[in-house]
Amino acid sequence: MKNKFLIAVMAVALVLMPTISFGQTAPDLGVASGFALFTAGGAFDSYGATLVTGNIGSFTVTPTINAPGVVTGTIYNASDPISATAASAVNTAYTDLFGRIPNDVIGVGLGGQTLLPGVHSTGSGAAANLTGNITLDAQGNPNAVFIIQIDGALTTAVNSNVLLAGSASSCNVYWQVTGAFSLGDNSVFRGTLVSGGAIELLEGSSLLGRALTKAGAIHLHNNAVTTSVSPNAAAGSDRAICLNESTQLGAAAVAGSTYSWTSVPAGFISTVANPTVTPLVTTTYTVIETITATGCNSTNSVIVTVNLLPATSLIYHNL
Repeated sequence: MKNKFLIAVMAVALVLMPTISFGQTAPDLGVASGFALFTAGGAFDSYGATLVTGNIGSFTVTPTINAPGVVTGTIYNASDPISATAASAVNTAYTDLFGRIPNDVIGVGLGGQTLLPGVHSTGSGAAANLTGNITLDAQGNPNAVFIIQIDGALTTAVNSNVLLAGSASSCNVYWQVTGAFSLGDNSVFRGTLVSGGAIELLEGSSLLGRALTKAGAIHLHNNAVTTSVSPNAAAGSDRAICLNESTQLGAAAVAGSTYSWTSVPAGFISTVANPTVTPLVTTTYTVIETITATGCNSTNSVIVTVNLLPATSLIYHNL
């Protein structure tokens, strides 16, 4: 009897193991989440026609944005109280990410790899490089979290890209790099980078996310940086309708976002922000809203309960 019990426990553990090992929560960035670029200890300068959509800051200096560079957010320097709080938050996030137990060890040559959700490490003291593309595949789960640990520097070659697949969101992608980070000319990088060294974005490269460092300078060269912010997907409130009635879901479309609707039971799909539906049975509708520029997305669902019409009868009167 004891052996049978142990076998049953082991079977349950094996079933749950993938969930335990690969399910990840995003780190808490605190106030640092409000920055597109921030250094807790270093210089900050920009040259050329750099466009930063979001806040930038340094805990040691006043960031220098040379014309014709533009920052659409706020520029924070060492004297701003939020800079001290952000510096602490970056250090906390760095420690959190560095302490995650990896699901696997991947090659330091990131190009050509496809990673599934979870924690991936290049190994101890291993600098990494990206030539070509690396793909992060969420396998249809928009809430999937990716954490890539690099115990060393990370350098990307010219025209390299971080690609998202399977509803992956750059808002849920985190890179922990112990050394310096260099983004090659005309490359596209997605996710939040938390670095222990200097950050340099080379000519014409783009960052769709954040770059935060606890110790190192930030240098920009004709770049486009857009902060990863999750959209607020709106499916609408749960409701009840009568059979054969219609109801409108969602909300008004937001510029720069795309929409994807599905249903349970299956059968309904739409790319409209606020579609009208006429379900025949009680149905759950789910929408994924994605910000085109960054790939960040969020989901929301609504239940439409369908009530049957009351039965009617005909009464005949003999006159």
